[in-house]
Amino acid sequence: MKSYLPRAARNYLEQLRRALDFLTEQERKQVLEQTREEILRLPDGGRRKRELINTLGEPATRARKFERTEPEDLEVRSGKHFLTRILAWPIFALALMTVIVVLFAPPQQALIGTGGIDQYLSSGNGWLSGLEEAIGSQLIWLAFIPVVFSLLPLWLNGAFGMVLQVLGAVAMTAVCLGGGILSLYFIPVTLLLWAQVFTPLLMMRGSMARPGPAWLATAAVLLIAAIALATYQGLAHFAGAAWLVLAPAVLLAVLAALLPTRWKAAHIALVVAGLLVMVAGFIAALPSTFNAVLLWPWLAGGVSFAVGHLALAAGMWHDRARKLLALF
Repeated sequence: MKSYLPRAARNYLEQLRRALDFLTEQERKQVLEQTREEILRLPDGGRRKRELINTLGEPATRARKFERTEPEDLEVRSGKHFLTRILAWPIFALALMTVIVVLFAPPQQALIGTGGIDQYLSSGNGWLSGLEEAIGSQLIWLAFIPVVFSLLPLWLNGAFGMVLQVLGAVAMTAVCLGGGILSLYFIPVTLLLWAQVFTPLLMMRGSMARPGPAWLATAAVLLIAAIALATYQGLAHFAGAAWLVLAPAVLLAVLAALLPTRWKAAHIALVVAGLLVMVAGFIAALPSTFNAVLLWPWLAGGVSFAVGHLALAAGMWHDRARKLLALF
């Protein structure tokens, strides 16, 4: 396709550029590039001003289509509220699942060995063991911290809401570092709590912002490494057939490798597969089945759920931005 534009088309784009002064430089470039592609698809390539006006409208009229107004059908008050909403409810669901596991999962400490990484999972390590000795079973209320803090951003805005979000993420980070096997169950939901803090700040740097290929590739590599570690440890504590552990691990790894493609279906599949691995791990941990260690499938599935959901949320933000800017 030819890239040269005749004078009438260049003049039209220049007028449009001046009329788009309410957009950022990056947004203005994207609108102009989209308009330029439309001009190149015209039968005469934009040689006649009348055809440009009839097809695209006056520059000022076309510019008004990109004003920062919220379409009613999106039903969101702001970009930050949109991001907060799509992050909060899945975090709340995962937090509830974590509470259920902490409350009702079969005892696991006796299944942990003393060698290798298992030595760090001993119930005697970390500050949580001391706190448990002091308050006993009341320690279980720590599990409800992410449940509460996951939904606070929906009702508390501004600096106060941000402070509470950070406090919730810091509190759960301290729990994760508290020692023992119990604390590690909170790693997936803690990742999402931190994402709830930083994602709106990062994504709202530009209305079309989204993670670049390098970020997605890095996330894929780290996720595959986490899945591999959890699979290795899971196999060491599993009495059943190895394929019952390896098959879901391979599926998660393949879906993780697809993260850089930005394929929405792959992101949804990663979220669903992560949830299914967590549920399957819970079933395998029951004494009536394999009496396996729940921690490793919980971490593999939970981290996969977290990463997949963040990738999906980023795609939803980008799609929303394209609709607001009419870049179809």
